[in-house]
Amino acid sequence: NRISYLCLATSVILANLAFLPTNPTTQIANLERADIEHDNIMTSRAIQPLIKANVAILSQKIALLDSIVNKYGSQEASSAFQKICPIVGASIGQHYRHSMDHLELAALLASHPPERVSDIDPKQFPELSTKPSLHYDLRVRGGTLEKDLVESRKRIVNVVDVFENMQSTKNADDLTSTSVTAFFNLTADSNDEIGLPSTVGRELGFVAHHAIHHMALVKIIAMRTLGFKENDLPVGCGRAPSTILFDKQQ
Repeated sequence: NRISYLCLATSVILANLAFLPTNPTTQIANLERADIEHDNIMTSRAIQPLIKANVAILSQKIALLDSIVNKYGSQEASSAFQKICPIVGASIGQHYRHSMDHLELAALLASHPPERVSDIDPKQFPELSTKPSLHYDLRVRGGTLEKDLVESRKRIVNVVDVFENMQSTKNADDLTSTSVTAFFNLTADSNDEIGLPSTVGRELGFVAHHAIHHMALVKIIAMRTLGFKENDLPVGCGRAPSTILFDKQQ
């Protein structure tokens, strides 16, 4: 009941207070300093797992494209890439193009920190050439990249190269804490974008996570429409790392 809960909560608070030094201000300052040091350590180590996660999902995309070519041959593979799955209502090409729009944008921003954004072609990526921002919903739908398997594969390989080159970039670990603004269309009532403060590291994590879930839909298309079996697909295709870890613990 409510009284029992309040008694328990009070006991927990008093137990924690028992461990505080006589000067609480000193304790709070120490905790804040420890938090800052912890954040700095985590930030400096974050770039490698972020690169690894993104390269892993990109490699999975490439492996599936190669499997489609092996199964259908180079001529029919292009048609299979564009084939609409009635269950999902889209093709593998459409899901690849959509998730790559996000991945490529974040990768290019990460590889061109604020002091180097002027290196980016303003005609190709106008949103990146002026300030560190990401406009995820400014995308070209229905183009070559969702219809041409070969061009889609080239795009993925190019983004893999961006990530691998990032590893050798000076001060690469500092990139994760670089401030950016991520813009989204969060309602269909208007065209207004909502800008959310973020960091390069957070966005690299987001695009990897986003791509994994699209690969889950791609897996359905591959199995239900293109005739693939589970064993024909890349290992872990469309499965989130948290799901894989959970299954290992069972």
